[in-house]
Amino acid sequence: MSCKKFRILLSAYLDREITKDKEKELLNHLNTCVDCARELEYLKQIKRMFILKGKKEPQEFFETRLLELIKNKRKQLIWQSYFPVIKRTIVVILIFFLIIAGWVNYKKLLYHRTTETISDLLVDEEIDENFQEELLVTYYSPLK
Repeated sequence: MSCKKFRILLSAYLDREITKDKEKELLNHLNTCVDCARELEYLKQIKRMFILKGKKEPQEFFETRLLELIKNKRKQLIWQSYFPVIKRTIVVILIFFLIIAGWVNYKKLLYHRTTETISDLLVDEEIDENFQEELLVTYYSPLK
């Protein structure tokens, strides 16, 4: 037999549910196969843990509370059962839009140019007359 078939017999061996012939075959195999022997030790440890824990009785009205929880779960609306998934999606989308909005506002603040009003652009006639003279004086005057 292969290891796969012997591993199926391990649990039955621990529960003493196999025949003497199968038990002899299994013990011979365990003497030669390290992996199956390790698996048997693992199953023995699990069985010991369950024995140490002992049989635990359910709490009072366990069945009633369990059935009530099942009924309430059935009454729950579909969107409530999917809410955790939807909530994560909404949070991701909100974060994305906040990042985009922040980036756009940052660009506006960084590259913000003050626009001149039309009244600032209108030139007084007096300033216009003197402008050419001032420009010539500034350009041709000796350096100080």
